[in-house]
Amino acid sequence: MVMTNNGKIVELGAGAAVLDHPAASVAMLASMLSERDEIIPAGTFIMTGGLTAAVLVEAGDSIVVRYQDMGDVSMKFV
Repeated sequence: MVMTNNGKIVELGAGAAVLDHPAASVAMLASMLSERDEIIPAGTFIMTGGLTAAVLVEAGDSIVVRYQDMGDVSMKFV
């Protein structure tokens, strides 16, 4: 993914940044819960981890995040 702030690239990231693959963090969570005889209930929302560091934004900033083969997400801060 590529993140821009006001048209300037501020972060680059890849799914591999999350334990080599985002699914690996879900598998790790399931394994850790299993050791405690717990489960992940069906329909649970799981955040697998960040692809980049946090980015400081200010009023007026326009952030666009482009995900390869998935599209863009954009936001304007007021």
